[in-house]
Amino acid sequence: MTTKEVLLQQALILFRKEGYDATGVQKVADAAGVGKPTLYHYFGNKRGLLNALLTAHLENFWKDFETAATYNHDIVKTLEQVARVYFEFAKKDPEFYAWFLCMSNTPTEGDIHDEVRPLCEKQWTALSELFLAASKDHGNMKGRHQRYAYTFLGIINASIQAYFSGLIKLNDRDVYDTCHQFMHGIFS
Repeated sequence: MTTKEVLLQQALILFRKEGYDATGVQKVADAAGVGKPTLYHYFGNKRGLLNALLTAHLENFWKDFETAATYNHDIVKTLEQVARVYFEFAKKDPEFYAWFLCMSNTPTEGDIHDEVRPLCEKQWTALSELFLAASKDHGNMKGRHQRYAYTFLGIINASIQAYFSGLIKLNDRDVYDTCHQFMHGIFS
């Protein structure tokens, strides 16, 4: 692992364990076995470290997500592709995903909000666009695309939380069940 990768790894461990605000750059540098100047060389400051951490972990996710969230005139297949991308990402990088879920619910001031909120909005926007496109094929969906976006992401994240608690496996059956419940509700 490179020094930069070790710094990012230690930052995630410490941000998860102690919180972003309670973790100083000295503590991250010490945990990585380097001096503060090395951290500043790579990231500029603590917020730069946060930004790099988010970017490093989400880079591949965004590619897969954007492909999956492109509506192809088959709403079931598209939603299952989106859910599968989230589930695979959560299984591959559970420590980061669990931390990211927590960080998406932080107060509206500070570095975390300023860095994480646009990433949440990027997800909501892409999902809103998916549902808006689908509403052209499914007239009963018109005008509901934003609500569908955040409720679909909500059921995906609830399923991921269930996985973290050992209740489900995030397999193909869970993809189907999650999407089916979203589309048909509790009476499905």
